Amino acid sequence: MAKQDAKRDAVFDAAADVFSKYGFRRTSMNDIAEAAGISRPALYLMFDNKEDLFRQLASYRQNQAIDEAIKVLAGKGPLSDRFIGAFLAYEKMYYEPVSGSPHGEELMDINLSIAGDDMKKGRDRLMGFLAKAIDEAVAKGEADLSSSRMKPRDFVELYMSSIGGQKKSATSIKDFRRRIGEVGAIFMASIAPPK
Repeated sequence: MAKQDAKRDAVFDAAADVFSKYGFRRTSMNDIAEAAGISRPALYLMFDNKEDLFRQLASYRQNQAIDEAIKVLAGKGPLSDRFIGAFLAYEKMYYEPVSGSPHGEELMDINLSIAGDDMKKGRDRLMGFLAKAIDEAVAKGEADLSSSRMKPRDFVELYMSSIGGQKKSATSIKDFRRRIGEVGAIFMASIAPPK
């Protein structure tokens, strides 16, 4: 099973590179098989078609990004640093590779149409972990939501929506990271002011 997983992961890595280089529409299953060093029939044994491969790739990458965010969130340090760091880790693994592609806009559109349900499940999973971290911080006296009268999940959802808006207006990845930090600092100061 581990060997099969490693082979699938290698295909995902190759497919991500090919999609990034050519875009979704111009990429063929043959291009992906060639890049992965396997035959086209072997690729079709793993995936029904290009859409199926793309959907599974998007889910795989999102889950990797969520796992990385969870690690950062579980680390040491102030809630604000861990919360903002978790978002930076997530976006670095999930959003930034696509945004840096000349076909980024097309890939994001395809992602929404092909993998939208999977992405929503992943987003809900991430929101759950972030909300739990805030809930735990409130229980420990490290955060206070009483002035906003928001529940942790509502707070996280509003923050994530704000980050989504930054994707459209950021001029570069560096600018996007800066904006995540600034928006995060504003949000976190409202519930966990620095001491």
